[in-house]
Amino acid sequence: MIIGVIGSRGTVPTANNGTTSFLVDNKFLFECPSEIVQAFHRFQNNWTEVVGSVKNTELEALGRPTFGKISHIILSHLHFDHWGGIPHILHRILLLEREKREREPIHLVIPKGSTLPLQMRMKHTFSLENSDFPLNDDEFLYRFLAIEIGLIIQKIVKIIVIVPGETIIPESGYELSCEHNSHLPQGSVAFKFSSNKVKLNVKKARKLEVPFNSTLKQIETSKEPVMVKGNLIKRSDIFHDIKVNLGYSGDTTLNSKVLDFFSDCQVIIHETTYLTVDESYHLDIHTDLESLVEALKAFKELFLLLPIHFSIRHNSNEIRQAIEKVKTNQFQICDTTATFIVHMDYESIIALYEKPKDT
Repeated sequence: MIIGVIGSRGTVPTANNGTTSFLVDNKFLFECPSEIVQAFHRFQNNWTEVVGSVKNTELEALGRPTFGKISHIILSHLHFDHWGGIPHILHRILLLEREKREREPIHLVIPKGSTLPLQMRMKHTFSLENSDFPLNDDEFLYRFLAIEIGLIIQKIVKIIVIVPGETIIPESGYELSCEHNSHLPQGSVAFKFSSNKVKLNVKKARKLEVPFNSTLKQIETSKEPVMVKGNLIKRSDIFHDIKVNLGYSGDTTLNSKVLDFFSDCQVIIHETTYLTVDESYHLDIHTDLESLVEALKAFKELFLLLPIHFSIRHNSNEIRQAIEKVKTNQFQICDTTATFIVHMDYESIIALYEKPKDT
């Protein structure tokens, strides 16, 4: 699993750091703030600079991230700093890749009930008391975005409504599930995103003289050892399964349900608006870094925490100092204002790539 941090601020973007958004395996975009197009172009330039300076076959295999490679946009809730960029992306599709998306629509995943506040505001603002509100989330959002874009959009986007406790398969090898995170009364969720891959030990396969043809697939899929040049080769001799569970919650308190939901995650991306506890903070809807790290110390599987959503309240030096203060041997804590790419497998962090210094 390769995680690209596009932005990690909360609510208000800057020239060098957008609001919370990240990309997994160059296909799954989590959150879509209003400045997504500009932030994504900066992300692309950083990617090109980093990949040009390091040797990593998996990054090279993924290729440069592009909007055209994104298959799913996954939204935790419909506050503007988390979804305001959707019309921009749809406009871009209509201008630059309409034919492609009419064959392969982009998938937009939203929580059940997430459009209700918007529907109620529209109902009262436009005096629509006699209208049939509320509509189903997908039906309403299709109509709302059609007004924003000026065109019926069903051919280029497929809206998927996800319910807490439900698991969907966005693509072979991936699973997405969610749990209510109490940031809003309804329609606001934390996600668990699982990547399941099979990795071939090329050196071991060559040493065992396994031919690189259909024999490999036979060994991978067979429950019994396969005879190769007089030797019985088991699947586990040359293949191993990689599973990474990523937990993400944007804008949330330390919800016990969410913590239980994340208990088997190796990496957690969590909103941490504040660095320390203060009675004046709105900790009923947000989290502070110190309390988060303390709560996660009981997690057995976790080896990386990526705190995000630091807002205009804290500068880069304060964030670095705060992370240094709460550092623990049980898992790593990575400063997302500096980290650009995190390359993971199920046992370790393969690599952390910093943002180029001139950004």
